Amino acid sequence: MSEHGYEGVFKQKTRQSMGLAGKVDGCALFWRRSKFVLVESYSIEFNELAQRQATQFGLNPRSEEGSAFLNRLSRDNVAQLVVLELAQPTMARSRSDQVNQVCIANTHLYSNKDFPDVKLWQTLKLLQELETFVLTRGTQLPLMICGDFNSSPDSAVYDLLSRQAVHPGHPDVNVNTDDSIPNILPDAMNIKHSFQLGSAYQTVMGEEPKVTNYTTQFKGVLDYMWYSAHNLRPLSTAPVPDESVLTRHGEALPSTEYSSD
Repeated sequence: MSEHGYEGVFKQKTRQSMGLAGKVDGCALFWRRSKFVLVESYSIEFNELAQRQATQFGLNPRSEEGSAFLNRLSRDNVAQLVVLELAQPTMARSRSDQVNQVCIANTHLYSNKDFPDVKLWQTLKLLQELETFVLTRGTQLPLMICGDFNSSPDSAVYDLLSRQAVHPGHPDVNVNTDDSIPNILPDAMNIKHSFQLGSAYQTVMGEEPKVTNYTTQFKGVLDYMWYSAHNLRPLSTAPVPDESVLTRHGEALPSTEYSSD
């Protein structure tokens, strides 16, 4: 990537859940060196946020309740956050209009379809971390949130990102809990955020793509690029090939032609 003019940062997933054996993936962000300069870079570990919340709730991690809470949430997922500055700043009509930086977050949420509450909790925590970060730097800092959210457009995760809130009756908010499955979510009225976000594909194309993930077991949309609608405007999106094109080189992705979802 460096030879082609890119710089980037990588954050490996933590290993608390999976242990030390085997390989582990992570998240990466790349930018063209001629366009942007890295100003700030941070990483977020959702395991750490779970431990912090358990402490705030007064849960003892060695107790049955505390252990169940942490076991439900500790899935080793991570997120990245960078602030990039234009290498060649643009001229604005006034100093107050001049915005030469952008904050970009990137994540890969938990994949298991039977844990929608965990994905929603991870999304809420990411948004809360971003609210704290962006607001301390002024509300004019443009924001993008990208990644594999492992959540379809009918999910509570999508609702939260697009509508700033979730419906109290959504199935993802009302996961059946018992002694083995603790309630990890706050009251639905408190699952909210202050960002006005738009989906890049929804805005440009009028709808989400038919697929972003194409495997033999699942075909659908799980990946999104969100942007702060009050100070960013997407102009175009990369076309997603039709199924007939995707399957020319194999029955699923990745293939020899297309590397991933």
